Amino acid sequence: MKNLKLIIKIIVLLTIIEIICFSTAVLMLSRFEHLSFFNAYYLAAITVFTVGYGDLYPVTQGGRVAVIFLLFSGVGYISTLSSMITTLLVEGQVIRIWGDKLMMKKISRLRGHVIVCGLGRAGSSAVEQLRKEGLPFVGIDSSEIHCKQLEEQGDPVIMGDATEDSLLERAGIEYASSIISALPEDADNILITMAAKDLNKNIRVVSRSNRRENEKRLYRAGADWVITLGLTGGSRLAMAAVKPATVGFIQNLLDWSDHELRLEEFLITEESALTNRSVADSKLRELYGAQILALVRNEKTIANPDPAEQIINGDIIIAFGTQNGLNELAKQSGVACPLKIVKL
Repeated sequence: MKNLKLIIKIIVLLTIIEIICFSTAVLMLSRFEHLSFFNAYYLAAITVFTVGYGDLYPVTQGGRVAVIFLLFSGVGYISTLSSMITTLLVEGQVIRIWGDKLMMKKISRLRGHVIVCGLGRAGSSAVEQLRKEGLPFVGIDSSEIHCKQLEEQGDPVIMGDATEDSLLERAGIEYASSIISALPEDADNILITMAAKDLNKNIRVVSRSNRRENEKRLYRAGADWVITLGLTGGSRLAMAAVKPATVGFIQNLLDWSDHELRLEEFLITEESALTNRSVADSKLRELYGAQILALVRNEKTIANPDPAEQIINGDIIIAFGTQNGLNELAKQSGVACPLKIVKL
Protein backbone atom coordinates (compact mmCIF):
# COMPACT_ATOMS: atom_id res chain seq x y z
CA MET A 1 0.00 0.00 0.00
CA LYS A 2 2.81 2.38 0.90
CA ASN A 3 4.64 1.54 -2.35
CA LEU A 4 1.47 2.21 -4.33
CA LYS A 5 1.00 5.65 -2.74
CA LEU A 6 4.65 6.53 -3.42
CA ILE A 7 4.38 5.48 -7.07
CA ILE A 8 1.18 7.48 -7.52
CA LYS A 9 2.82 10.58 -6.02
CA ILE A 10 5.80 10.19 -8.38
CA ILE A 11 3.48 9.78 -11.39
CA VAL A 12 1.51 12.91 -10.44
CA LEU A 13 4.71 14.93 -9.95
CA LEU A 14 6.21 13.77 -13.27
CA THR A 15 2.92 14.50 -15.06
CA ILE A 16 2.88 18.07 -13.78
CA ILE A 17 6.50 18.56 -14.86
CA GLU A 18 5.78 17.06 -18.28
CA ILE A 19 2.75 19.32 -18.81
CA ILE A 20 4.94 22.35 -18.11
CA CYS A 21 7.72 21.10 -20.42
CA PHE A 22 5.29 20.20 -23.20
CA SER A 23 3.51 23.57 -23.02
CA THR A 24 6.85 25.38 -23.12
CA ALA A 25 7.96 23.39 -26.17
CA VAL A 26 4.67 24.13 -28.00
CA LEU A 27 5.14 27.86 -27.40
CA MET A 28 8.76 27.65 -28.62
CA LEU A 29 7.74 25.81 -31.81
CA SER A 30 4.93 28.25 -32.46
CA ARG A 31 7.29 31.21 -32.11
CA PHE A 32 10.46 29.99 -33.85
CA GLU A 33 8.83 27.88 -36.57
CA HIS A 34 5.99 30.40 -37.18
CA LEU A 35 3.38 27.66 -36.80
CA SER A 36 -0.20 27.91 -35.69
CA PHE A 37 -0.94 26.67 -32.19
CA PHE A 38 -2.55 23.50 -33.59
CA ASN A 39 0.40 22.69 -35.87
CA ALA A 40 2.87 23.40 -33.04
CA TYR A 41 0.90 21.10 -30.76
CA TYR A 42 0.79 18.45 -33.50
CA LEU A 43 4.56 18.63 -34.05
CA ALA A 44 5.18 18.36 -30.31
CA ALA A 45 2.84 15.35 -30.00
CA ILE A 46 4.41 13.32 -32.85
CA THR A 47 7.83 14.09 -31.38
CA VAL A 48 6.91 12.88 -27.89
CA PHE A 49 5.33 9.68 -29.21
CA THR A 50 8.21 9.21 -31.71
CA VAL A 51 5.86 8.93 -34.70
CA GLY A 52 7.55 11.41 -37.07
CA TYR A 53 5.39 11.39 -40.20
CA GLY A 54 7.75 13.80 -41.94
CA ASP A 55 5.05 16.30 -42.89
CA LEU A 56 6.23 18.75 -40.21
CA TYR A 57 9.79 19.18 -38.91
CA PRO A 58 11.80 22.03 -37.39
CA VAL A 59 13.95 24.16 -39.70
CA THR A 60 15.15 26.85 -37.28
CA GLN A 61 17.69 26.48 -34.51
CA GLY A 62 15.14 27.47 -31.87
CA GLY A 63 12.66 24.88 -33.17
CA ARG A 64 15.32 22.16 -33.12
CA VAL A 65 16.20 23.04 -29.51
CA ALA A 66 12.52 22.68 -28.61
CA VAL A 67 12.38 19.24 -30.28
CA ILE A 68 15.51 18.09 -28.44
CA PHE A 69 13.96 19.38 -25.23
CA LEU A 70 10.80 17.36 -25.99
CA LEU A 71 12.73 14.18 -26.80
CA PHE A 72 14.47 14.21 -23.43
CA SER A 73 11.43 15.19 -21.35
CA GLY A 74 8.53 13.63 -23.28
CA VAL A 75 10.06 10.31 -24.32
CA GLY A 76 11.57 9.93 -20.86
CA TYR A 77 8.18 10.62 -19.28
CA ILE A 78 6.37 8.07 -21.48
CA SER A 79 8.99 5.40 -20.75
CA THR A 80 8.90 6.02 -16.99
CA LEU A 81 5.12 6.06 -16.91
CA SER A 82 4.89 2.77 -18.83
CA SER A 83 7.43 1.17 -16.51
CA MET A 84 5.56 2.24 -13.35
CA ILE A 85 2.18 1.09 -14.66
CA THR A 86 3.69 -2.26 -15.64
CA THR A 87 5.18 -2.62 -12.15
CA LEU A 88 1.80 -1.96 -10.54
CA LEU A 89 0.04 -4.47 -12.75
CA VAL A 90 2.70 -7.16 -12.33
CA GLU A 91 2.63 -6.87 -8.55
CA GLY A 92 -1.16 -7.01 -8.64
CA GLN A 93 -1.56 -3.96 -6.46
CA VAL A 94 -4.08 -2.25 -8.73
CA ILE A 95 -6.27 -5.35 -8.83
CA ARG A 96 -5.93 -5.79 -5.09
CA ILE A 97 -6.83 -2.17 -4.33
CA TRP A 98 -9.80 -2.36 -6.69
CA GLY A 99 -10.91 -5.58 -4.96
CA ASP A 100 -10.60 -3.88 -1.56
CA LYS A 101 -12.79 -1.02 -2.72
CA LEU A 102 -15.47 -3.42 -3.97
CA MET A 103 -15.24 -5.31 -0.67
CA MET A 104 -15.71 -2.14 1.39
CA LYS A 105 -18.67 -1.13 -0.77
CA LYS A 106 -20.24 -4.54 -0.09
CA ILE A 107 -19.63 -4.18 3.66
CA SER A 108 -21.10 -0.66 3.72
CA ARG A 109 -24.45 -2.07 2.51
CA LEU A 110 -24.70 -4.69 5.27
CA ARG A 111 -27.28 -4.32 8.04
CA GLY A 112 -27.80 -6.61 11.02
CA HIS A 113 -24.63 -8.55 10.26
CA VAL A 114 -22.19 -10.30 12.58
CA ILE A 115 -18.54 -9.25 12.92
CA VAL A 116 -16.11 -12.09 13.64
CA CYS A 117 -12.78 -10.95 15.10
CA GLY A 118 -10.12 -13.62 14.76
CA LEU A 119 -10.29 -16.28 12.06
CA GLY A 120 -8.34 -19.05 13.75
CA ARG A 121 -9.94 -22.37 14.66
CA ALA A 122 -12.60 -20.83 16.93
CA GLY A 123 -13.37 -17.94 14.58
CA SER A 124 -13.46 -20.20 11.51
CA SER A 125 -15.95 -22.50 13.25
CA ALA A 126 -18.12 -19.46 14.05
CA VAL A 127 -17.94 -18.32 10.41
CA GLU A 128 -18.93 -21.77 9.19
CA GLN A 129 -21.98 -21.80 11.47
CA LEU A 130 -23.02 -18.31 10.39
CA ARG A 131 -22.69 -19.39 6.76
CA LYS A 132 -24.97 -22.38 7.44
CA GLU A 133 -27.50 -20.10 9.13
CA GLY A 134 -27.46 -17.81 6.11
CA LEU A 135 -26.52 -14.77 8.20
CA PRO A 136 -24.34 -11.97 6.77
CA PHE A 137 -20.97 -11.51 8.46
CA VAL A 138 -17.62 -9.73 8.17
CA GLY A 139 -14.36 -11.36 9.22
CA ILE A 140 -11.38 -9.51 10.69
CA ASP A 141 -7.92 -11.00 11.15
CA SER A 142 -4.30 -9.84 11.08
CA SER A 143 -3.21 -12.97 9.22
CA GLU A 144 -3.07 -12.65 5.44
CA ILE A 145 -3.49 -16.44 5.11
CA HIS A 146 -6.72 -16.50 7.14
CA CYS A 147 -8.12 -13.49 5.29
CA LYS A 148 -7.29 -14.97 1.90
CA GLN A 149 -9.06 -18.23 2.77
CA LEU A 150 -12.24 -16.32 3.58
CA GLU A 151 -11.91 -14.02 0.58
CA GLU A 152 -11.58 -16.98 -1.79
CA GLN A 153 -15.03 -18.14 -0.67
CA GLY A 154 -16.50 -14.75 -1.57
CA ASP A 155 -17.03 -13.60 2.02
CA PRO A 156 -16.25 -10.04 3.14
CA VAL A 157 -13.07 -9.81 5.19
CA ILE A 158 -10.75 -7.06 6.45
CA MET A 159 -7.11 -7.62 7.29
CA GLY A 160 -5.78 -5.76 10.32
CA ASP A 161 -5.85 -5.38 14.09
CA ALA A 162 -9.41 -5.91 15.34
CA THR A 163 -8.69 -3.96 18.53
CA GLU A 164 -8.53 -0.71 16.53
CA ASP A 165 -11.73 1.35 16.46
CA SER A 166 -11.16 2.41 12.85
CA LEU A 167 -11.14 -1.22 11.70
CA LEU A 168 -14.37 -2.01 13.56
CA GLU A 169 -15.97 1.06 11.98
CA ARG A 170 -14.87 -0.14 8.53
CA ALA A 171 -16.56 -3.46 9.33
CA GLY A 172 -19.84 -1.56 9.86
CA ILE A 173 -20.09 -2.02 13.63
CA GLU A 174 -22.62 0.82 13.80
CA TYR A 175 -25.16 -1.35 11.95
CA ALA A 176 -24.01 -4.79 13.18
CA SER A 177 -26.26 -6.87 15.43
CA SER A 178 -23.52 -8.95 17.04
CA ILE A 179 -19.77 -9.26 17.32
CA ILE A 180 -17.82 -12.44 18.08
CA SER A 181 -14.40 -11.83 19.62
CA ALA A 182 -12.40 -15.02 19.10
CA LEU A 183 -8.82 -13.80 19.44
CA PRO A 184 -6.35 -16.07 21.27
CA GLU A 185 -5.41 -13.43 23.87
CA ASP A 186 -7.98 -12.51 26.54
CA ALA A 187 -6.58 -8.96 26.79
CA ASP A 188 -7.39 -8.37 23.12
CA ASN A 189 -10.92 -9.76 23.58
CA ILE A 190 -11.47 -7.36 26.50
CA LEU A 191 -10.34 -4.41 24.35
CA ILE A 192 -12.65 -5.45 21.51
CA THR A 193 -15.57 -5.85 23.91
CA MET A 194 -15.07 -2.35 25.34
CA ALA A 195 -14.63 -0.80 21.89
CA ALA A 196 -17.71 -2.57 20.49
CA LYS A 197 -19.97 -1.37 23.30
CA ASP A 198 -18.57 2.14 22.96
CA LEU A 199 -19.21 2.25 19.20
CA ASN A 200 -22.60 0.52 19.30
CA LYS A 201 -24.35 0.28 22.67
CA ASN A 202 -27.01 -2.10 21.29
CA ILE A 203 -24.59 -4.67 19.86
CA ARG A 204 -24.47 -8.16 21.33
CA VAL A 205 -20.93 -9.18 22.27
CA VAL A 206 -19.96 -12.84 22.41
CA SER A 207 -16.39 -13.36 23.53
CA ARG A 208 -13.92 -16.20 23.82
CA SER A 209 -12.03 -16.62 27.08
CA ASN A 210 -8.99 -18.79 27.64
CA ARG A 211 -8.82 -18.46 31.42
CA ARG A 212 -11.66 -18.84 33.91
CA GLU A 213 -10.60 -15.80 35.94
CA ASN A 214 -11.00 -13.55 32.88
CA GLU A 215 -14.71 -14.33 32.46
CA LYS A 216 -15.70 -11.72 35.06
CA ARG A 217 -13.41 -9.16 33.46
CA LEU A 218 -15.05 -9.70 30.08
CA TYR A 219 -18.52 -9.37 31.59
CA ARG A 220 -17.46 -6.15 33.33
CA ALA A 221 -16.13 -4.89 30.00
CA GLY A 222 -19.63 -5.34 28.54
CA ALA A 223 -19.70 -8.85 27.08
CA ASP A 224 -23.18 -10.40 26.86
CA TRP A 225 -21.88 -13.96 26.64
CA VAL A 226 -18.47 -15.44 27.47
CA ILE A 227 -17.32 -18.93 26.50
CA THR A 228 -14.22 -20.42 28.12
CA LEU A 229 -13.07 -22.80 25.42
CA GLY A 230 -11.11 -25.23 27.59
CA LEU A 231 -13.87 -25.61 30.19
CA THR A 232 -16.58 -25.98 27.55
CA GLY A 233 -14.60 -28.65 25.72
CA GLY A 234 -13.92 -30.55 28.95
CA SER A 235 -17.59 -30.49 29.96
CA ARG A 236 -18.61 -31.76 26.54
CA LEU A 237 -16.09 -34.61 26.74
CA ALA A 238 -17.48 -35.65 30.11
CA MET A 239 -21.07 -35.46 28.87
CA ALA A 240 -20.18 -37.48 25.77
CA ALA A 241 -18.77 -40.21 28.02
CA VAL A 242 -21.76 -40.27 30.37
CA LYS A 243 -24.65 -39.33 28.05
CA PRO A 244 -23.50 -39.94 24.46
CA ALA A 245 -27.00 -40.04 22.95
CA THR A 246 -27.91 -36.64 24.48
CA VAL A 247 -24.69 -34.99 23.33
CA GLY A 248 -25.09 -36.46 19.84
CA PHE A 249 -28.67 -35.19 19.60
CA ILE A 250 -27.70 -31.66 20.66
CA GLN A 251 -24.76 -31.64 18.24
CA ASN A 252 -27.06 -32.69 15.41
CA LEU A 253 -29.38 -29.80 16.22
CA LEU A 254 -26.51 -27.31 16.12
CA ASP A 255 -25.24 -28.73 12.85
CA TRP A 256 -28.69 -28.51 11.25
CA SER A 257 -27.50 -28.21 7.64
CA ASP A 258 -27.69 -32.00 7.26
CA HIS A 259 -30.89 -32.45 9.26
CA GLU A 260 -34.52 -31.39 8.97
CA LEU A 261 -34.90 -30.46 12.65
CA ARG A 262 -33.37 -27.36 14.18
CA LEU A 263 -33.46 -24.89 17.06
CA GLU A 264 -34.45 -21.25 16.61
CA GLU A 265 -35.28 -18.26 18.77
CA PHE A 266 -37.95 -15.65 18.11
CA LEU A 267 -38.63 -12.26 19.66
CA ILE A 268 -42.34 -11.66 20.30
CA THR A 269 -43.55 -8.07 19.94
CA GLU A 270 -46.92 -6.49 20.69
CA GLU A 271 -47.98 -6.88 17.04
CA SER A 272 -47.73 -10.65 17.27
CA ALA A 273 -50.86 -12.81 17.50
CA LEU A 274 -49.01 -14.83 20.16
CA THR A 275 -48.83 -11.92 22.59
CA ASN A 276 -50.88 -12.51 25.79
CA ARG A 277 -51.68 -16.07 24.74
CA SER A 278 -50.78 -19.10 26.79
CA VAL A 279 -48.29 -21.67 25.53
CA ALA A 280 -51.14 -24.11 25.01
CA ASP A 281 -53.23 -21.57 23.07
CA SER A 282 -50.33 -20.57 20.81
CA LYS A 283 -50.89 -23.77 18.77
CA LEU A 284 -47.35 -23.62 17.43
CA ARG A 285 -47.18 -27.39 17.25
CA GLU A 286 -50.40 -27.70 15.25
CA LEU A 287 -49.70 -24.80 12.90
CA TYR A 288 -45.93 -24.93 12.47
CA GLY A 289 -44.80 -28.22 13.95
CA ALA A 290 -42.80 -26.30 16.58
CA GLN A 291 -42.32 -27.09 20.25
CA ILE A 292 -41.56 -24.34 22.79
CA LEU A 293 -38.56 -25.44 24.85
CA ALA A 294 -38.10 -22.25 26.85
CA LEU A 295 -39.10 -18.62 27.26
CA VAL A 296 -36.52 -15.92 27.96
CA ARG A 297 -38.08 -13.02 29.84
CA ASN A 298 -36.06 -10.12 31.25
CA GLU A 299 -32.87 -12.20 31.05
CA LYS A 300 -34.57 -14.99 33.03
CA THR A 301 -35.05 -18.35 31.33
CA ILE A 302 -38.29 -20.27 31.90
CA ALA A 303 -37.36 -23.79 30.81
CA ASN A 304 -40.10 -26.22 29.74
CA PRO A 305 -42.83 -23.61 30.37
CA ASP A 306 -46.17 -24.68 31.79
CA PRO A 307 -48.95 -24.88 29.14
CA ALA A 308 -50.79 -22.15 31.09
CA GLU A 309 -47.77 -19.80 30.99
CA GLN A 310 -48.60 -16.63 29.08
CA ILE A 311 -46.42 -15.33 26.26
CA ILE A 312 -46.00 -11.58 26.69
CA ASN A 313 -44.52 -8.72 24.70
CA GLY A 314 -40.72 -8.88 24.70
CA ASP A 315 -40.45 -12.62 25.35
CA ILE A 316 -37.95 -14.64 23.38
CA ILE A 317 -39.25 -18.08 22.42
CA ILE A 318 -36.72 -20.89 22.03
CA ALA A 319 -38.44 -23.33 19.69
CA PHE A 320 -37.63 -26.76 18.28
CA GLY A 321 -39.09 -27.95 15.00
CA THR A 322 -38.65 -28.47 11.30
CA GLN A 323 -36.77 -25.98 9.20
CA ASN A 324 -39.78 -25.22 6.97
CA GLY A 325 -42.13 -24.83 9.93
CA LEU A 326 -39.81 -22.44 11.78
CA ASN A 327 -39.27 -20.42 8.61
CA GLU A 328 -43.06 -20.02 8.28
CA LEU A 329 -43.29 -18.92 11.91
CA ALA A 330 -40.59 -16.30 11.32
CA LYS A 331 -42.73 -14.77 8.54
CA GLN A 332 -45.61 -14.00 10.90
CA SER A 333 -46.21 -10.40 11.95
CA GLY A 334 -44.61 -9.51 15.28
CA VAL A 335 -42.28 -12.53 15.24
CA ALA A 336 -38.61 -12.06 14.41
CA CYS A 337 -35.20 -13.52 15.00
CA PRO A 338 -33.50 -11.14 17.51
CA LEU A 339 -30.21 -11.36 15.62
CA LYS A 340 -31.82 -9.85 12.50
CA ILE A 341 -33.24 -6.79 14.28
CA VAL A 342 -31.01 -3.75 13.73
CA LYS A 343 -31.25 -0.94 16.29
CA LEU A 344 -30.16 2.33 14.68
